[in-house]
Amino acid sequence: MSEHKSRILIIEDEVLIAFSLKKMLDKDFVSEIAHDYEEAKILLSHKPFNLALIDISLSGNKTGLDLANFINTNIYIPFIFTTALTDPSTLEKITNLKPSAYLSKPVENVNLITAIKLALANEDTIFKIEIGKQIYYFQAKDFLFAEADHVYVEIHLKTGKNQILRTTMAHLEEIFPSRHFKRINRSIGVNPYHISKIINDKLFIEDRIFKISKKF
Repeated sequence: MSEHKSRILIIEDEVLIAFSLKKMLDKDFVSEIAHDYEEAKILLSHKPFNLALIDISLSGNKTGLDLANFINTNIYIPFIFTTALTDPSTLEKITNLKPSAYLSKPVENVNLITAIKLALANEDTIFKIEIGKQIYYFQAKDFLFAEADHVYVEIHLKTGKNQILRTTMAHLEEIFPSRHFKRINRSIGVNPYHISKIINDKLFIEDRIFKISKKF
């Protein structure tokens, strides 16, 4: 059953709050806890999460704002801030990082679940690709990777119904939302959401292994 549940990473340095949040989430989602920036960064880099719940004022020299920045530039998943701070300068910094939501502490169960469900619903982007007179639609979460071969690109989908398009990787890179499309070499673009692991210059998606070129 759990494979259908979205995975949430809770980043909260106060142990009791972290566990109370986990308890709120565990009926609807699968959740894990990280207590600081470094631990969160390691977990986010090595495990697939659908959303992060970030306490802004983490202890240590890096805050939740730094973590949000890391997510925006590397992981491309939605995140929600929790905070006891509501001063204008914090709010301004928060807005620039584009969180899906912002919840003031103490967080109430119903607000938390609603905010997460909304953020995840917005994640399920529909791709629309127009090639000549043809228009193709598919869901972002179904997209695994794209493989170029001369003038064609094959779009590999989780449903198994692959699409072969007469287009270029450069064109796809322009039209796909960047959080769902990353070039890793000249002929391959992957959906970061489906990466199961990365070892040195090898990247794994389902049963395929790809090489990451230095240029990308």
